[in-house]
Amino acid sequence: MSIKAIIVEDEQHSLERIKFLLKSYEEIVIIGDASDGETAVEIINRLKPDLIFLDIQLPVINGFEVIDRIKYRPMIVFTTAYDQYALKAFDVNGIDYLLKPISKEKLDRAIKRVLNNKININDNIFSAIKDIVKKKVYLKRFSIKSKDEILIIPQEDVCYFKAEDKYVFLCTIEKEYFYDATIKELEKMLDPEIFLRIHRSYIISIDKIKKIDKWFLGEYKVKLSGENETSLKISRSYLPKVRKILRF
Repeated sequence: MSIKAIIVEDEQHSLERIKFLLKSYEEIVIIGDASDGETAVEIINRLKPDLIFLDIQLPVINGFEVIDRIKYRPMIVFTTAYDQYALKAFDVNGIDYLLKPISKEKLDRAIKRVLNNKININDNIFSAIKDIVKKKVYLKRFSIKSKDEILIIPQEDVCYFKAEDKYVFLCTIEKEYFYDATIKELEKMLDPEIFLRIHRSYIISIDKIKKIDKWFLGEYKVKLSGENETSLKISRSYLPKVRKILRF
């Protein structure tokens, strides 16, 4: 018997990744997808899938609000970029999730439970997991793979994150490291009281701002503290938000 599935994911690369991985499961038939919460509610209520791969943090309304608005209880596998501390709540409550970046092994585990009909989430469990979102659990330390070791960098040491081509780098005063996430994913995982996105390619530590230089044609650059005094451009699309937060 085939299982009709809908994927709700706002990151295009993650959506394509899930679709690609699901091709190896003949039992799973993808009947639709959505990139925001409101569209997801409409498609789910109309097509009534058996299974939803549901991102938690979505534009318009989040994944839990989607669940509140759909008219029945399908099987759900959450996709999330939350760190290991928040994920303990998922494990304790027996909820299936796929931690981004999604691997074939993680998907195998979830699909096996789906095929064995072992996914059954009641309203009490939904409430417990919703509390995680309300508490806004943010990353406070960052794991960096370096040859045969894993470096742990506290958020206090981070100056900024930058995206170059398809890669993201965590930058401290002394060095920069490859970091396995997209800028968009990082923006969701970082505390907005500590980090600020100023450009499609930059997220900076607010405490590391030394000054803001007025550039030409009404543009601005942020100069960060440190020996190199790194200077990063504030893009026009992010300038209103930066002005509001930094009050200039």
